[in-house]
Formats: sequence, structure tokens, C-alpha cells
Amino acid sequence: MSTSARAAGSGLAFLAACAVIGGGGVAFAAPSQASGPHSKPASHGHPASHKPVDHLAGQRAGAGHALAADTARVTRIASAETASSVLSVVNKAALATASSADLAALSTDKGTVASATTAAQIRAAILAGARTARGAQLQLQLLTSADQAQLSVATLTSSAAALAAQAQTLQDNGTDTSTVTTPLADLATALAQADADIQTATATALAVPASPTDAQLHTATVTARQQLAAAATALDVATQDLSTATDALTALQTPTA
Repeated sequence: MSTSARAAGSGLAFLAACAVIGGGGVAFAAPSQASGPHSKPASHGHPASHKPVDHLAGQRAGAGHALAADTARVTRIASAETASSVLSVVNKAALATASSADLAALSTDKGTVASATTAAQIRAAILAGARTARGAQLQLQLLTSADQAQLSVATLTSSAAALAAQAQTLQDNGTDTSTVTTPLADLATALAQADADIQTATATALAVPASPTDAQLHTATVTARQQLAAAATALDVATQDLSTATDALTALQTPTA
């Protein structure tokens, strides 16, 4: 084969190779067209929401249960006050006002728990709610005892008045009734003291605030019970005086042989 023929053959081979390469270029262009101006980029999804985590959620839930129980307790106490056959009308009204204040205080405690930023704040709200419920129970107990004592004062006062009327009849007929009137005078003094102690105990009980401290609950408990104990002592004295006056009147009314 001559040199010119080989050159021609080489030229033809070169042209064939270019054609193959050119065809390949067309074939490789297809993917680039797929990502042209009308195509959409691959989506990676929306970014995840990053809500703040409430690390106190469990403690809030526990506090909610505790305060709900305290609220239910105060509500039951209020119902017992209304249904009581011992409490006076005046003290029922006073306790109804106190119960409303207690429930408002518990509502405030719930708000404190909801907005608390520390565990200590939540614990403080729980303890405050428990003290409110204890205060409500204490007031009911103390005023029930006070009104029971007041009923005793009323009973002794009525009995003493009946004896005094009978003694007056004897005195009008010329009988010396000093054995009756002397213990009756002592009885009146004792009843006045008992009444004063009862009123003081009542005031002490009603002075317990809706959100009391432990110290306030302790002081109210000790003070009011001491006052009620003093009233009970005075009532014992009055009861003995009534017995003495009754025996003396019976002796005066009994004919002598």
C-alpha cells in the first residue's frame, strides 16, 4: 500500500472516529437537558420544628393533681359547713367567705405552676395549696367547737333563768334564797367568761388567711385551742354552780317536817 493510500485511510478512520465521538456527545447531552431551566431541584423536605422542651412537664402534671385534690378538699369542706347543724348562721356566712378566698388562692397556685420556670417554684405552689386546704379544715374544726360551746352557754343560761324565776317567787313570799342566788351569780360570771373565750377563739380561727404560712397555722391552732379550753373550764364551773343552785332551790321548796 502506498503512502498516500495509508494517509487517506487514516483520514477516513479519523473522520469515523469523530462521528462516533460526536454521536456520543449527543447521547451525553440528554441528561444535561433533563436538568434544564424547566426542571425542579430535588427536595430535601421541610426543616424539622424545634419547639422548646418543657423539662418541668412531669412536675407540672404532678402539681396539677395535688392542687386539684386540694381544691376538691376545700369544696367538700365548704359543703360540710353549709350542711352543719351546729354552726351558727353568722359563722356559716363567715366560713363561706373564707372558702371563696381559699378557692381563689388555689387558682392562683395553679397559675404559678403553669408559669413556673424552676422546680422550686412548683414545689412552693404545691406546699401553698396544701396549707390552704389545712387552713380551711382548721377553721371548720375550730368554729364547730366554738359553736358547740356556745350552745352550752345558751342551755346553761336558760336553765339559770328558770331557777332564778323560781327563787324570786320564794323570795317574794319571804324566803331567804341566798343559797340559790349566790351560786347563780357565780354561774353568770362563769358564763360571761366562757362567752368571751369562745368569741376570741372564733376570731382567731377566722383570722387564718387563705394562703397561710406554717407558723400562722401553728399559732392559730395553739391559741384557739387554749381559748376553747378556757371556755370549757368556765362552762364546767357554770355547770357546777347550776347543780348547787338547783339543790338549794329543791331544799327550799321541800316542806320541813
